[in-house]
Amino acid sequence: MSRWIILRTSGSHTRPLSSSLHDAGYEAWSPGRTLRRYMPAKTPTGTRLIETDVAILPTFVFAPAAHLDPLLGLAAQRVGPHPSFSVFHHGGRVPLISDRSIDGLRAEEAEQAALIAAMHMAESRAEADRIRIAAIKSAASRRRAERELERDRRNELRRAPIALSDGAEVEVIDMPALVGVRGVFERADGPYAHVRFGNRSWKIEGWRICPAAINDNSALRSTAA
Repeated sequence: MSRWIILRTSGSHTRPLSSSLHDAGYEAWSPGRTLRRYMPAKTPTGTRLIETDVAILPTFVFAPAAHLDPLLGLAAQRVGPHPSFSVFHHGGRVPLISDRSIDGLRAEEAEQAALIAAMHMAESRAEADRIRIAAIKSAASRRRAERELERDRRNELRRAPIALSDGAEVEVIDMPALVGVRGVFERADGPYAHVRFGNRSWKIEGWRICPAAINDNSALRSTAA
């Protein structure tokens, strides 16, 4: 499983930073979409179509964790070959993001690309608008179905017993505040788990707890040294 780090930049620099780092071999990625706007113009229709590449998640760029050290060096440069950015830290460490955490962003980017391709093939602006409206309705229906599936999945997970040994190193899923942060499983308490992070113990729903990746010594990369 690949691990990613988060780079932060300004909203207008999001896509340029992603492209610049990718071209330099850092495999950076930020989900994008094409924004279509009709502007007044001296044309037979009185308008001109303008398409702009924009970020789906402004200010966020993802890069493979393997490139952490060189990216920390680039981020520290006052003047560099790329748009300015910083490496995201949490609690003095650099959280690592799993592929699963960005699957939804990849899917949204693919859907947006398919929608734009279909609109490009439309024979008129009206037809393109119909395609766009149909896509919006379809996406809304899909999101409702996904929410129902996710609710059922979580209910099933909540009913499952917690199969962890006391003292096991664990990670927490679906909790942004603890993404990439490892803790120590202390004990089960019905459907809940007590997990220690540093000198503090948290009571967390058991289904959110999973064993930490084996032999992944970089999962909590400290920058204090």
